[in-house]
Amino acid sequence: MVQENEGRAARPHLPARARTAAGAEAIAGLEALGESVHEADDAALRKLDLRSTDALALLHVVQAAAADRPLSPTALASRLGITTAAVTKLVDRLSRAGRAERRPNPRDRRGIVVIPSADAAADLEQAYGHITSPLVQVVDELSDAEAEVIARFANRLGLAIRLGL
Repeated sequence: MVQENEGRAARPHLPARARTAAGAEAIAGLEALGESVHEADDAALRKLDLRSTDALALLHVVQAAAADRPLSPTALASRLGITTAAVTKLVDRLSRAGRAERRPNPRDRRGIVVIPSADAAADLEQAYGHITSPLVQVVDELSDAEAEVIARFANRLGLAIRLGL
């Protein structure tokens, strides 16, 4: 079933049937949350003018550099689950966009690493801040008990979905 949202097709999904009315409300809320996150992610990608895989790659590159463990193209390909040939083209796109560059690996002169541009972290924060800020705000409004229930639920659901793949 495909639901329409303001004239644009949402991600297709089968209707979920819960055992109780409260369960049905929870599923409806999660579906609405999923659609909101999808729309927010689309908006962030438009701001960045990047493909979704490129944005994820840039996030990995920024996080690795912040931890002083820059990624080789091979390690980046492994994290993204793509081939080294595909990551070569991806890094080329990020380089052309001024978001990252290749540099000699300071720990191994035979290799190279992918380094984010000086503005890459700020660009990601600006593009995705409209997602992370409300998340932190809403979580901070919860009691510890409520946050613990949500954490258990999110972890259980995430694991169930990963196991179902």
